[in-house]
Amino acid sequence: RTRLVAAADVNAERLAGLGRRRGVERLYTDYREMLDREQLDVVSICTPTRTHGEVALEVARRPVKGIYLEKPIAQNLADADRMIAAFQAAGIVVAVNHVRTWDPYYDRVRRLIAKGAIGAPHAIMAHWHEGAAFGGTHLLDLLRFLLNAEAEWVFGQLDAGAGRFDPGARGTIGFPNSVQVYVSGADGHAAPAELDIVGTEGRIRIGNERYPELWQLDRSGQRPRLVQRGFPGVHDGRSGMLRAVEDLVRCIDDGGKPASAPVDARADLEIAVAFHLSHRSGEVVRLPVVDTAYVIEDPWGRDR
Repeated sequence: RTRLVAAADVNAERLAGLGRRRGVERLYTDYREMLDREQLDVVSICTPTRTHGEVALEVARRPVKGIYLEKPIAQNLADADRMIAAFQAAGIVVAVNHVRTWDPYYDRVRRLIAKGAIGAPHAIMAHWHEGAAFGGTHLLDLLRFLLNAEAEWVFGQLDAGAGRFDPGARGTIGFPNSVQVYVSGADGHAAPAELDIVGTEGRIRIGNERYPELWQLDRSGQRPRLVQRGFPGVHDGRSGMLRAVEDLVRCIDDGGKPASAPVDARADLEIAVAFHLSHRSGEVVRLPVVDTAYVIEDPWGRDR
């Protein structure tokens, strides 16, 4: 349903390389010129996070139908709010690049939790990488998606010595019904991205290098024991990003909200900000976060 017709990049060499690889002839070093000259239906904003607000507001002033936005949505909640208001005013459908939220395995995990396959969710152990906000928002969006709930509080700790950029993080996120998520996201640990979701009647393990495992309590004997069941999911090999673009196009055509929309991305960023604020105060931060101006600076495209 989509065809790449134009691209913009301030780096002329990188822009020319993209044009050769993807067969794109209409190339611009100023994205505003591209927006003015091209009749675009969908724009992908894949610039550094610190530029998302500026670029998104420019796109929202044009007759664009949809945006595929790189995560995290912004560096602070105030920018996210301005972007969401502009998208809503312009009637633009936006999908945010939290690709696991479109993965059919994770969707099946969400459905299994919802129908009680592991009983009432109790705790999640999450191994993750790439800071609280940047790689971390993949995890935060996924947690909200799987539990179908919003976080209530955060107690977090950041890695030391990381300067002004978003460092590794570890801590606890509280969700409704006393569900707690324990995040191991410190820099340098060897575990791949992985979730261990534990309920009153079983557990599910899933991650980057793990085929999903479903375990359920068998209470037929004298003592309950965990028994592994066949995971009832299939995957046709298509990437989460492709599925996200398909979802975006469907929502443009038929209405509705993409699986990860700007309101979701704002909620994810709010949890990441709470990690930073909790680290600074040494206390639990209850949501919603009041300090909407707090900035988590991105490291992309900088000379550290």
